[in-house]
Amino acid sequence: MCNNATASDFPAVSLAKTVKSVANLTNPYAKAIMNRQESIDEDFVNSIIDQSIFSWQGRNPKPALDRNGNFQTTDLDLLSFMVPMAKRGAVIEIPDYKKRRASKIANTQRYIGDNRFGKITGLISNKDVFSFSVRIFDHSIVTKNPETESESIGDHRNFMLVDVDGNWHNGWDKIVWNPTKKENAFLNEKNLWSSNGICFKYYVHPNRRQSIFGAPYLLLKMLSARLTDEAKFYRQEVKRLQKFGIKFPKGVKTHPASVLCTNTIKSTKVKTMETVLDMPKFEGEYSPVSNDVDGLVEAYVRQKFLTHKLKSAVQFVLRADEAAFFLYGFDNDFVAPWAKTCSWTHGYKVPRGRVEWKRLKFSDSMSLRCRVKTVTQQISK
Repeated sequence: MCNNATASDFPAVSLAKTVKSVANLTNPYAKAIMNRQESIDEDFVNSIIDQSIFSWQGRNPKPALDRNGNFQTTDLDLLSFMVPMAKRGAVIEIPDYKKRRASKIANTQRYIGDNRFGKITGLISNKDVFSFSVRIFDHSIVTKNPETESESIGDHRNFMLVDVDGNWHNGWDKIVWNPTKKENAFLNEKNLWSSNGICFKYYVHPNRRQSIFGAPYLLLKMLSARLTDEAKFYRQEVKRLQKFGIKFPKGVKTHPASVLCTNTIKSTKVKTMETVLDMPKFEGEYSPVSNDVDGLVEAYVRQKFLTHKLKSAVQFVLRADEAAFFLYGFDNDFVAPWAKTCSWTHGYKVPRGRVEWKRLKFSDSMSLRCRVKTVTQQISK
C-alpha cells in the first residue's frame, strides 16, 4: 500500500475483499504463512514486503519552494527515500554523528577521522520503540587481527535517524550521497533540491497510517509471527542436538572480541505503542534436522537467517506503518476509508487479562489490538 495514497486512490470494495481474504485465511499468502510445512524463503518474504510500497517512485511530493519562491519543507518522507537507496547499496557519509545509544567498540578496533561513511547494508527498526536507524559498512573503522596483527578496514555499524521517542534524532543533520540518474531526475522534476540538499519534514508520511488497515500489513504481521515461531523451533533443535554431545565445527560460531563502552548511559522513559494481531494458531509441524553435525549447523544457520535477515526486513515495514498510526491516527481513532464498517473498541481485555486495549475486529478469527504504554530505554548522557 502506497504511503502517499489518498482515500480516492482506493476502490473500497476490492480492497475490502482483499482484507477479508487475509482475515478469513483464504488468501494464498495467508494460507502458506499459517502452514508450518510450507517453506518460507527470501523470495516469499520479499513478495509480501513489496505489496507495502515503500519508495519515492510514483510519488508527487510538494516542492522545496512554494509559488512565491519561499522555502517549504517537502512532504516526501525520509524512509521512503532511504528504502530504494538501501536496496541499491548506496554509499553514504554521515558527518559529525553523535551517538544516542551506548557507544561500543571492540578492543581490536579504532576509528579514523570524524566522518562515518560506507555502503548501506540495511535499514533497522526497534521492536519496542519507534526508533529507526541505517546500517552501513563503516569504513572509518580499522580492525586489527590479534593473531596476525594485520589490519582491515570496515565493520557494520547502526546510525540512529529517529530517536527512541519517535522524533528525529538530533545527533545528525545531514546525509551525503551521490544520487543516481533516476534519483537526480526525480529530485529535479519535483523541484526538491534546496541549496544543493533535500530537507525532510517527515520520516514517515502521515498517510501511511492507513496501512495498518490493509491486507499487506496483516500479511506482514502474520509473517512476523511465523518467522518468530520457526526461528524458535530451530533454536530448540540446536539445544536438542547439543544435549546429544554434538558440537559445532570450528569457524561456524564466532566469538566476539571484548567490547568497550566509550560513553556514559542513562535511563529515560518514552511513550510507545504496542500492537498485537490475534489470529489462529499455526498448523502442522516443522521437520526436525538430522541428528548430526550437519543438522546442528543447518538449524543454527536457519534460525539466524530467519531472525536477522528475514524478520528484520519484515519488522522495518511493520514498525514504519505502526509509527505512522501512532503519530497521526491513534489519538483520534482513525479508520481507513475502506474499513469504515469496522470501528475501534475501547477497554478490550483478553480473557483473564487486566490490560485494556483498543481493538479492531477484521473477522471472527482475526483482530488487531493496540495500546500506548511507557517503556524505559538506555541512552547516552
